[in-house]
Amino acid sequence: MNVQMVCLADQYISQVNAMFPGSVHDAYILRNSSIPYVMGQLQRHCVWLLGDSGYPNLSWLRTPVRNPRTRAEERYNEANGRTRRVIEHTFGLLKARFRCLHMTGGSLFYSLRKVCQIIIACCMLHNLALRCQVPFLQEDGPDDGVVAAVEPVDSDEEEAEEEDIDNRDSVTQQYFQ
Repeated sequence: MNVQMVCLADQYISQVNAMFPGSVHDAYILRNSSIPYVMGQLQRHCVWLLGDSGYPNLSWLRTPVRNPRTRAEERYNEANGRTRRVIEHTFGLLKARFRCLHMTGGSLFYSLRKVCQIIIACCMLHNLALRCQVPFLQEDGPDDGVVAAVEPVDSDEEEAEEEDIDNRDSVTQQYFQ
């Protein structure tokens, strides 16, 4: 299952899409989600999402510079990576809290629709646990504490519109020079 999530800095999950099998490309899931519409509405408020290299660079979606040539681009990539660790850590917490989502907890032998519902329910319970400050109790075991990393999928930067790349370059020069 390829799960696309958006989370805030406090690991609160604000959007989850769990409708596509693992073979579906991240950019396809993004295009077929509500995120482009929502971000289009928020863009005038200077709200950006950060994504890995599996996503196209868009005016509201900041992705790493593929081949950084300047120190500013390198610093931008470093800051992007540090900030994106929040989502990677959130995925790890979700899998640790709900072992049925982690491969060591077994597989979910249900229909695709039921698996989607289970993932969404786990995300909602995760948010509720954060809101209610439920302590995270970790069992002792070899896989506990392992934070799952979201593997980047190569995408051609040429897919991104030139204006969006110029926009990212402008941000890079302004804040990371």
